[in-house]
Amino acid sequence: MADRKPLRLVHTSDVHLGAYEGSGDSKWAERRDLIRHTFTRVIDLANDQEAQILVIAGDFFDNGRVDESTVTFAAEQIRRFEGQTLLLPGNHDPMDPGSLYWRYDMEAIAHRLHIYRSHPGEVYEPEGVDLVAWGRAYLDSDWHFKPLEGLPRRIDNRWHLGIAHGHFVREGGEMHRSLLMQESEIAAAAGHWDYLAFGHWEPHADVSCGGATAIYSGAPMPLSDANKRAGWASVVDFTEEGVSWRLHRVDPRDAATAG
Repeated sequence: MADRKPLRLVHTSDVHLGAYEGSGDSKWAERRDLIRHTFTRVIDLANDQEAQILVIAGDFFDNGRVDESTVTFAAEQIRRFEGQTLLLPGNHDPMDPGSLYWRYDMEAIAHRLHIYRSHPGEVYEPEGVDLVAWGRAYLDSDWHFKPLEGLPRRIDNRWHLGIAHGHFVREGGEMHRSLLMQESEIAAAAGHWDYLAFGHWEPHADVSCGGATAIYSGAPMPLSDANKRAGWASVVDFTEEGVSWRLHRVDPRDAATAG
């Protein structure tokens, strides 16, 4: 597989743009603005790292009723990224009829954006890079949605990226939870999918198992400070030596404190 070109991507999730838009409380208005500002830092990181791909693994928007100005802001920020963006809807911003992803044409603003709209799942092949990227859009109407259901086997020798938004559970764990992604499903992806980019958890977590690399990037800015393990984005490198990832702090309050 030596003919594959190296690839770098930035992985984020659970941005929750538009959170607290209806709140008149100054505390939550400040958090809303922090969420926006932090996403601009994710875009800056992707450009500074010369990433070719930006992955947003669900819950990009906090809900399907966010203001049109928030959607425009989001698309304009994605347009700033010099590479290609892959956006997977999550349970906060599902792809049901009437979804904001149907109502607003974000791709008309951000021309290098791909939104996963297929509920059964789809394979997307970004232009100019040796990458196959799979994801399936969440629907609120599917009460038994399984984020990794239908994940195909390896197609060819290009890098393979799986994107999913759900709750990881080890065998014998909390099987009553929704959006389940079981340990056995992840292990079965080993040898087929080089990196599994997960969203749904605000804390960063490494849930790799069975030889498969599976990472929750965590939210770049948590919805509240009760979550102490958010504030990161993941930079992922695909080389013939293997797939490696490292965390970058994007919480702007850290930079302000350091300054």
